[in-house]
Amino acid sequence: MTRVLELLVSLLIVAALVVGVGALLPDHGHVERTVEVSSPVRQIFDAANTLRRFPEWSPERRLDPQLHMTYDGKRNGPGAVVNWNGNETVGKGKLEIVSSDEDSQVRMAVENDFTGTNKFYTITLNPSENGKTTKIVWAYDVDYGWDLKSRYAGLYIHGKPDANVQTAVSNFANMLASFPNVDYKDQDIQPVEVTGVPLLFVSTKSPRTLDEVADVTLTAVTQIEEVMKKTGLTQAGPVRTITTNWGDENYVFDVAIPVSAAEFTLDGNTYTITTPVVSETVEELSDAEPAAELKAGDHDEDGNLIVDGKVKARLSYSGLALVTEYAGSPAALPLLRLQEKAFAETHGYLYSEMNGGRFWDEISATSEEGENTYKVYLPVEP
Repeated sequence: MTRVLELLVSLLIVAALVVGVGALLPDHGHVERTVEVSSPVRQIFDAANTLRRFPEWSPERRLDPQLHMTYDGKRNGPGAVVNWNGNETVGKGKLEIVSSDEDSQVRMAVENDFTGTNKFYTITLNPSENGKTTKIVWAYDVDYGWDLKSRYAGLYIHGKPDANVQTAVSNFANMLASFPNVDYKDQDIQPVEVTGVPLLFVSTKSPRTLDEVADVTLTAVTQIEEVMKKTGLTQAGPVRTITTNWGDENYVFDVAIPVSAAEFTLDGNTYTITTPVVSETVEELSDAEPAAELKAGDHDEDGNLIVDGKVKARLSYSGLALVTEYAGSPAALPLLRLQEKAFAETHGYLYSEMNGGRFWDEISATSEEGENTYKVYLPVEP
C-alpha cells in the first residue's frame, strides 16, 4: 500500500512539474530570416503582394514537386488566396494575404499542419539609406495559448517552421534576381482586354537608330497604303510597330495598319483575313527542294495571309494585355517594354514574345508641339 501511495505521489509531482514548466513556456512563437537584394522596392513588394508567384518561392513545392495548387479571390493584395494539396510530408494548406502596405509590408495568414493557431507570415521591406539595396525580413508567428502540448511543441519551432521560412526567403530572393532589374514605380501599367482587328503589315528590319527605324517604317507604311488603295480597305487605327527582336545592332519588327474590314477583293479574288494558324513543323530533308514562291492567297509558315508583294495580313492578338502610355521620344520605348516585362514577372502574368505574344506600340496622340504619345502593349495570360 505504501508503495502505491509513493507511486501516486510521484506521478502527481511529475504532472505538477509538466504543468508548471508548460505554464512557464512561451505562449507565442516567432522566427525570422533576412536577405538583402538589389531589386527595386516596388518589384519586391508586388512579387510578395500576389500569390501567383507562390510556386517559385514555396517551401512546400521543394518538398513535393507535384504539389497541386489552386488560386481563389483577388489576384493581388488582401483577399488573394492559394490552396495546396501535397504528399504526406506537405499535406494540405492555405495562404491568404490579409494586409499589405505598399513598398513596406505584406502579411499572410497561414493554414497548415504546424502546431498552433493564428499563424502568419510577415514580409517587411527595409530599404537601405542609399536606396540601392533592400533588406527583406521574413517572419513566422504562431500562438500556442494555454494548450500545454502546443507550448512544448513550440520548442521545436526552429525545426521545420524555421526551415520553411529560410527556404521561402532564399527562393524569393533567387526569383527576384531573375526579373529585369528596372524600376516601374512611376510608370502606370494596367491589364486591359483587347480585341483582335484585321491588320495589313510588312515585316522589316533596321539598324537601331531612330532615323533609320523611321525611314524603314515610312517605306512599309507606303507599301501598305498602296495595297489598301487596290483592295478598297481604309485605315481603322493608328500604325503599329510589332517587335520581333530588339537585337544588339538591328531592330527586327513588323509595321502594321488596322484596316476597315476582314474581307477584301484583289484582282477579282476575294480573301478573308483570319487569325494565323501555324502548321505543324515538318522536318526538312537535306536534299529537299526550295519552297515555291508564295502568291496572293497563300499562307506563310506563320499562318499569315499573303496579300501583295511584301504586304501580308492577319487578325491581331485578342485577349489580356498589359498597357502603358508615354509621351516623349521613341528612344524610351525599349525601356517601357522592359518595364512591362518586369511588371508581368512580379505580378505572375505569363507571356511569350513569339508570334501573338509580341510587344506592339502605337502613337495614340500628337501634341501641338509635335510630341507623340505612345501606347505600349504586352500580351499576357490571365
